[in-house]
Amino acid sequence: MSYIVDIGTAVPKHSLSQDEFYAIYSSMTEDTDIQRKIKFLTSRSAINKRNCVEPDIKKLVAMPLEQKLAVYHSSALELAIEAIENNTAFKANKDTITDIIFISCTGMQAPGVEIDLINHFNLNTNIRRYNVNFMGCYAALTGLRMANDICNTPNRTVLMVSVELCTLHFQHKFIDDYLLSNSIFADGAASVLLSSVHKGAKLQLEDFESRLIPNSKDEMSWKISPDGFLMTLSSDVPKSIKASLEEQHLFGREPNTTGWAIHPGGKQIVDGIKSSLHLDESEVLASRKVLLENGNMSSATILFVLKEMLTNRPSDKKEFIACAFGPGLTLESALISYV
Repeated sequence: MSYIVDIGTAVPKHSLSQDEFYAIYSSMTEDTDIQRKIKFLTSRSAINKRNCVEPDIKKLVAMPLEQKLAVYHSSALELAIEAIENNTAFKANKDTITDIIFISCTGMQAPGVEIDLINHFNLNTNIRRYNVNFMGCYAALTGLRMANDICNTPNRTVLMVSVELCTLHFQHKFIDDYLLSNSIFADGAASVLLSSVHKGAKLQLEDFESRLIPNSKDEMSWKISPDGFLMTLSSDVPKSIKASLEEQHLFGREPNTTGWAIHPGGKQIVDGIKSSLHLDESEVLASRKVLLENGNMSSATILFVLKEMLTNRPSDKKEFIACAFGPGLTLESALISYV
């Protein structure tokens, strides 16, 4: 068995409201139809603000990939440190950490951020290191599954860190895929301390499920280009996820018997899952709050939702299902119980 002892989160100091973003983004084109599309997307995003390491969007557009990755490495380290320091269990368990998992799809480098974290916090140099790269929004659940496997060995303590700087890859191309992704993605980081022992734990990882949705490969992708990482995001994604969940329940659970921690990849995704599973609005409040206050921070987002589930624990549910989605289309989920 493996247990989550605590979760810490962090966001950059800069932020843009959706109105501020619209004003900047729409000023980059004179096409009134494009401006109307941007207004439509931002006004109906259910996002209040998004945090970003660089608020100057026009500056980001001019950066070549090499420069974006240089900004990524320095900013990702800073944000990762803050997320770890905000994890209340880290200090007491620092010397017992046996493994570190670093997760990101918005930048990479070797030596990586996980090595800088080991050096910064003076962690044991014989810590086992793992990287989960370029998997997208569901990668934190992949990381939790990996941590769970590690913790099946006695006396293991795992530090898992997710950092995503999505805004570095803002694209100055006015096509539907980029209009949508530019309007919802944001920056953020989270750390999770996991242990093979029950003491001090807040959550227990019970089971995992991975599902590849048929005939959906082209609906979402994440590719490298000289201008940054390119997102394609079809409007069919919410419908594909909804259909998959309607066809087969996760973990064989009736949806109304368990709580839900849904990756808020966008308002339509949350709405679609709520509709397909016939959930009460109370079951998606944590997801909506994270989306409202932060936008979509790729893999870090679901960890913000898990932290919200800890902060506002429901009195009538002993367990919940966490689920997230990414290229594939992939549906990754975890069954988690309260301790």
